[in-house]
Amino acid sequence: MKRKQTTIFQCFPKFSPTTTTEEEPGQAAVLKVTENEPGATAKLPDDDTDESSWPALWTESQAREFKNRHPWLEWRDRKLGCALCSATKSTGVLTEQQVSMSEEWVHFKIQSSDSSRSTSLAFRRQETSRAHKIAQELTEKGGQDLVGNLVRAVSETVFAETDSVFRTAYYLAKMNRPFTDHDSLIELQEKNGANMGTSLHSRYSSTKIVEHIAKEMQKEIVHSIVTSSSKLSVLIDEATSISHKSAMIVNLKASVDGATPEFLFLELVELESQRAKDIEEALLNCLDTAGFTEEWLQKNWVSFVSDGASVMLGKNSGVATRLTARYPNLFTWHCMNHRLELAVSDAVDEVQAVNHFKVFLEKIHNLYSQSNKNSRELLEAAQEVGSQVLKIGRVLSTRWVASSFRSVKAVWTSYEALNRHFENAAGDQTRSSTERQTYRGLARRM
Repeated sequence: MKRKQTTIFQCFPKFSPTTTTEEEPGQAAVLKVTENEPGATAKLPDDDTDESSWPALWTESQAREFKNRHPWLEWRDRKLGCALCSATKSTGVLTEQQVSMSEEWVHFKIQSSDSSRSTSLAFRRQETSRAHKIAQELTEKGGQDLVGNLVRAVSETVFAETDSVFRTAYYLAKMNRPFTDHDSLIELQEKNGANMGTSLHSRYSSTKIVEHIAKEMQKEIVHSIVTSSSKLSVLIDEATSISHKSAMIVNLKASVDGATPEFLFLELVELESQRAKDIEEALLNCLDTAGFTEEWLQKNWVSFVSDGASVMLGKNSGVATRLTARYPNLFTWHCMNHRLELAVSDAVDEVQAVNHFKVFLEKIHNLYSQSNKNSRELLEAAQEVGSQVLKIGRVLSTRWVASSFRSVKAVWTSYEALNRHFENAAGDQTRSSTERQTYRGLARRM
């Protein structure tokens, strides 16, 4: 007597339906795929030895034998499936072309046969399929946090690239180089084999990086001063910003990490007005923004230094007077550098001979600062006598005394070159008689 068999699928590595066949009684059947019955549960049984779970054609010894040989094998409602494929469900990040998980093995739709040989062959084909191996690989790597490790590896690479770019920008600021060199330096490092990434290569990025580094360094320094309760001295001076606005330079003197106290630039603050009240408010806001609290300043701010302007040191309503009313222990001081500058200015006013010297140096300054031809001839004269030429500036003007000293030193160092140029220009017939007479007078004065 013949019976009709249901459709059978070859499950490895992909499912392909076969035609319906007629077979004689007693002929061995292969594994068959069936749909789960309505209401069937997909949960794993608490006990694999439950007789209601393994296939009906198996005995307990057969179930244990297959389970020992194939640890990935499991059953639900007398249907077989792959625990690894069921847990993985897809090949994920290890997807390969024309490789996919078997839906029947994933959803426990495999029905056992009464032929041990056919059953073992089916298990072996599943076990050696590429999809099953990928599922096994993903299961092994699941405990290793594959995605997390990948993210961390990418992050470490990006951080290393960013570190290299930050060091390049810091070098420009440290060596007082223009930010336009940033892109060129990065290109040079890339040619030398360094990995500099693909972003933060512009001049604008370099500027922002340096600003960020400066703020972070300032935070570290202020934090060190505050936590160590180091005594604080504040020195301020008025200046003019690039936009010709009135500004205030704020400098600190304190011990950092227990070292010898040193001066530190804190901030350049634009002033809304130059009244004592507004200057005081701008200074206190600057200190508070930097991290110095009012309570800490009451205990550790010991001195305030400024120039001798009345708005700063005025007895009635100067900045120093207003601060001492708020901080009784504050010691105010007239800056020694400003005092020295005022002393030199008063001495020059008393000594008339100095004025002649000042006029002479200003004449030399104007002679070479306003004429490229004269500057070129001076360099040629320096080569003739083997002398060195330094830049000659103004003396005893609104600059500091140190600037005047540099100008006088420049004239002294360039003395031979200047004298030779004066003599050559005085005998140059291409010049006018007035110019030749001017050079003769300068030569005599030298």
